[in-house]
Amino acid sequence: MTRLADRLCALAADSEAINFTTIALPNDVVESEAATVAAGPFSALLAEAIAHAYDHGEAQWTNTAASFAAGLAGQHSFLHLTSTLEALLRSPQTTQALAKSLNNALLNGFADTLRQTPLLAAARLEGAVRLATSKAVSPYKVWGTLDELPTNGPEDFLECVPRILGVALDCWAQEEAVTSTVRGLLEQLSVDEAADAGAMFELGCDRLRQALGSSSLTDVTRQTAEARRYFAAAGAAEEARDDASVYAAVCDALLGFTSHDADKVSAAADAIENAMHRRAAWLLGTHQPAWLQPRVSAEIAWSRLLLQLRAASDLLHQPVWMDPWRALDAVLAAYRSARTVQPVGNAAELTGLATLVEPAIEEGFLKQQSFLAALQHAAQQPHEHPDAVFDATTAAQLASNLSKRMQDRQQNTTPQRSSDLDEDDQSGRTAPRLHRLAPTLVLNLGLDDALRIAQGLDDSALLTIEGIAYNGDVARLKASDPLIIPQLDRLIAELSAFPDFTGEVRHTFEALVEQTLLFLKSRSDLTSKSLLGPGRKGEKPYDYRRQPEQGQRAPLEDDLQRDFHGWLQAGPLHNIVSIEPIDAALGRADVLVHFGALRYLTEIKMDSTDNTRDHLERKYLTQASEYSNTNAPFGQLLVLDLTNKATGTQRIDELTWVTSHRPDGATIDRAVVAGIVTGNRVTPSVYSR
Repeated sequence: MTRLADRLCALAADSEAINFTTIALPNDVVESEAATVAAGPFSALLAEAIAHAYDHGEAQWTNTAASFAAGLAGQHSFLHLTSTLEALLRSPQTTQALAKSLNNALLNGFADTLRQTPLLAAARLEGAVRLATSKAVSPYKVWGTLDELPTNGPEDFLECVPRILGVALDCWAQEEAVTSTVRGLLEQLSVDEAADAGAMFELGCDRLRQALGSSSLTDVTRQTAEARRYFAAAGAAEEARDDASVYAAVCDALLGFTSHDADKVSAAADAIENAMHRRAAWLLGTHQPAWLQPRVSAEIAWSRLLLQLRAASDLLHQPVWMDPWRALDAVLAAYRSARTVQPVGNAAELTGLATLVEPAIEEGFLKQQSFLAALQHAAQQPHEHPDAVFDATTAAQLASNLSKRMQDRQQNTTPQRSSDLDEDDQSGRTAPRLHRLAPTLVLNLGLDDALRIAQGLDDSALLTIEGIAYNGDVARLKASDPLIIPQLDRLIAELSAFPDFTGEVRHTFEALVEQTLLFLKSRSDLTSKSLLGPGRKGEKPYDYRRQPEQGQRAPLEDDLQRDFHGWLQAGPLHNIVSIEPIDAALGRADVLVHFGALRYLTEIKMDSTDNTRDHLERKYLTQASEYSNTNAPFGQLLVLDLTNKATGTQRIDELTWVTSHRPDGATIDRAVVAGIVTGNRVTPSVYSR
């Protein structure tokens, strides 16, 4: 151990302040040993002394600091490097003085570090991004490193990458050269099991940032709806991602407020409050890096805004106000916050939030004439407010905006026949209403189809349709599901090898395969709450996947048939497909799905002898493929596996595959997507007995 390391160890053991005065070693000794210490276990202690020296203008230690920064290239401990950077970068003077040396030490040889010590590489990249985002160094070197990042690297590294990329998007959102690269990386990481939750959260933040930076209602509602989908997927992928739950509730509240849905705003505000409480409990007593504090502050700001939106929403729907001044205070606070809250990133102007919130508040005043009169009076006579904190400026601005809107409406009261408007004009008049009242419908169907559905519907009916679309989006697993995406991509890639898998066949069969995968994933989770559909007549709820208890009957094929049939009937395909009715008398175990003239049969079987692919294909594939003789050559085979589970159960990615069959003398392959529903299951605790 060097003299300097020995001295640092002694100071730490005695809990003494660490600076060059207490170190009390000659300058030349400290300078000669600084690089060695930087590469060892006491680097964070020496970093404290260096930061102290810069903060107090002790210029005689400049050479020591430079030697120390260069020596960090030899640091091979993730924990030591992380704590060292924390000590150095919390001091602005130290950061500016050592930025170039630190940047070189962190990024030179980065590819080799990534291969040898992935977690250390993540710490290096994080430090370099912090230096660049603080503008202490030019960002081009770190941009180049980001551009060359692998998306199939070691798991330890990939787990850390989404947060780093998210910070890059926060700070360089206007730099298209880097944002396109970062977004591409996050999209790829969103389907990687090690990084999916973090990547989807950062993509949600990015969509929300874009929404809040736009002045177009179309862009704002679409991006907000997409952001909510990413946040919901991140929360589903990782149970403890309460930050994702917070932002999902934020999006729900904004969209609910826009569509004048007071109940939705209230539910979202409750959800964000619960998530913030859980998050505070999780983080209690843990170390939180100071450089990530703006994100925590953003969550607090959002929480406050949602409380204001809930109060404003409730008040705008009341027919009378016992205390109109207090009511105005609450509504004006929400109106003002739409321009002052900065939830994500460093954007100088956030017009998107105002685009959503302000018109909704203004519309509420126009519908409530008595409240409008109270506002106009308050704007003209602010001195009558019982408290001295009334926001007269915002009240005057809101009253002025409302006056302009009323004048515009009066000037446009001359009715026009629909024949006087061309098709584009009609769409232009309808699209803003659609984006405001039914953003999820637009996101799922596209504007053209959504416009066709909305034609002739009043606001109430359109909100009902949006509620159905929203509930389907939230309640069911979507294509952003981190387990489903890679499996669906794999199956579709294999199906694409078949010449007939094009056009309408591709779109319809792909939709059915997605729902089948979601069904298989749901049934892999051993909880009876996930079961859908009725049981046999007069029978108590029966989980056909579990090992039968004493006195229970054995599972049957029609148990799986009813369950799968019910799943499809309850899902998003229920209104665009028809499903062959169950013929209980004949005991049929088939589910036939019609997409217009196209039809696909799912053959359902049960096997208690062998669950290997070869056996199942040899026994059931010919029958499953035979039903596609007179239609598109695609079908499905679902098998209830009742073999012994003494060694545990398989994963969903091991239970689904694409196979094919060609009868003797035929020239066309019949493709079959096969899947296994695992039965005869016991609770996981049984395997430990």
